[in-house]
Amino acid sequence: MPIRTHRGRAAVYRKFWGAPVRSPKHLAATMLALVVIVLGAEWALPHSRTSMVGAAPSHGPQASSVAPAPASGPAGADLGRGPRVPFPTGPAPAAALTVARSWVQAFLTVPQGITPARWAEQLRPYTTDDLFPQLQSINPANVPAAQITGQPRTVSVGEDSAEVDVPTTAVVVRLLLVSTPSGWRVASYERVG
Repeated sequence: MPIRTHRGRAAVYRKFWGAPVRSPKHLAATMLALVVIVLGAEWALPHSRTSMVGAAPSHGPQASSVAPAPASGPAGADLGRGPRVPFPTGPAPAAALTVARSWVQAFLTVPQGITPARWAEQLRPYTTDDLFPQLQSINPANVPAAQITGQPRTVSVGEDSAEVDVPTTAVVVRLLLVSTPSGWRVASYERVG
């Protein structure tokens, strides 16, 4: 059996790793520190949202029915500013509501035999440059056959952004629209119902 001394690297390791179980106070302090670290990390990291409507990237014949969530950045729902809190201040501008309806209509328009590139091109006039590459990866054959069933409804409005729900026969599509120099454009989308 090896002799344990109070000197050396192993002794330092024993002291460090043994501290949490040395007494109930040490254990409680260690657990509290871990909880604070986990909650701090959860608060500091941006939250992601899922993408929408049952459209999926074309990754072969077994492609899933939900597109992957955007990681972060302008295509993501949080636009790199952390979690958003809706703050309704009235209806979205009429131009934003028009773009929202047009985007969903173009998204749901899937003529027989259309290629993914041509399908994505019909969304380009209503889409931010950051979201467009994600749309190009969607197989339009996975887009549900649906129609818009009502008027776009404002969820929240910011100084230069608006969140709008567009009801369809399949799901409710929530869009984040941002004001750009070219007008209102869709920056992200998700399925909410």
